Amino acid sequence: MKISQWMILFAVSLTFFGCSSTEYRIKKHPERFAALSQEEQTAVQNKTLDLGHSTEVVYFIMGNPDRKKRRVKDGVNKEIWEYSRIYTQLEGTELAGYERRIYYDTKNKVYRVYYIPRYVHLYSEHQEIVAEIEFEDGKVSAITEYDS
Repeated sequence: MKISQWMILFAVSLTFFGCSSTEYRIKKHPERFAALSQEEQTAVQNKTLDLGHSTEVVYFIMGNPDRKKRRVKDGVNKEIWEYSRIYTQLEGTELAGYERRIYYDTKNKVYRVYYIPRYVHLYSEHQEIVAEIEFEDGKVSAITEYDS
């Protein structure tokens, strides 16, 4: 896949992470942003990540990773940043019990009791990896996106 296609796919996936978060990180760490080269600052402002960018650029665009892994492959140290999303899914409903109701029967002049079934929704929480950014010597060497 061409690098430009990677950038387009990556820009689309940024919707998972929110548009205003990049601006927030720039305001929070202006000295770190100012230390980036002009090319890297432009990439951060345009939210386009490419091979060869530093960990700082990835931080400003994507934020802190959900998980960091280290790997040594063919004598090369690699660091992998994983970004994931957590969502809940409705699994169904279940009978939780009965609610007691009392009413006054005006015809027979007595109180009556009846029960209404109550159900609860059952949810499960899922986490899926959305993207992995691989670094060699502090520079992006691979970008992997996963379909959700």
